[in-house]
Amino acid sequence: MHLFILIKLDKIQDFLLFGFMFFNLVNMARHDNLNKYSDFKDVMLSTRKPRQTRAKVTVDTIIEAGFISVALHGTSGTTTRHIADIAGVSVGSLYEYFKNKEEIYDAMAHSFVQEILDMIQNLTPIIMDMELESVIELIFYTFRDLLTQNNERYLICLRYASELKYDKYINQIERELMNIVMKYMMNNPKYLKVNNLAVTAYVSINSGIFNIARHLILPNPYITFDELVQGLKTMIMSYINVELAKSEH
Repeated sequence: MHLFILIKLDKIQDFLLFGFMFFNLVNMARHDNLNKYSDFKDVMLSTRKPRQTRAKVTVDTIIEAGFISVALHGTSGTTTRHIADIAGVSVGSLYEYFKNKEEIYDAMAHSFVQEILDMIQNLTPIIMDMELESVIELIFYTFRDLLTQNNERYLICLRYASELKYDKYINQIERELMNIVMKYMMNNPKYLKVNNLAVTAYVSINSGIFNIARHLILPNPYITFDELVQGLKTMIMSYINVELAKSEH
């Protein structure tokens, strides 16, 4: 129920009466409508949350425009105006969902990381019965395909990884990769005998994934991608075989 009160404060008595009435209204709100007041305050003081389908589409469009703008202008050169223009929305509409471009960058990083996590989860059931050499190749080539899709938007943004603060998500990616490795080992028990299994898995993952990313970022890499994959596969398999041999003695 909405209450509209029009009071003309011509006299001191009227002013005091208004103050008394206002105090009572506030007191009622505190006791009878606290939850409604709290919800109203949250809406007024924060950016809109994309609960509806249309709002979600708008947010996704803004994030997509952020990737394009960073590819065109870099992180420091990008402005909210650039992003809004590419997204086809007004700057005012953009600010309904994001306070500044840094919030958009954070959403971009989250989107990128989620794509990597989805990739890992999708690969998990596929690799369980594959030979390890084939698993290594599949992971590396799938990761390459992810980075280079959509006009290499993720690859371009990796060049600005520090500015986009991707590093705060590295542990999450490493954890998911460790999970898939451990699931594979459980399904292929001979690898459970590997000496220092956790260390071996960690070194293999990091030496592989980060070298793949670095190679793709370089404008003129010294070797081809296929050569890199073969080299990494040989290195990882040699390392694992050495650790297996240690466990048998």
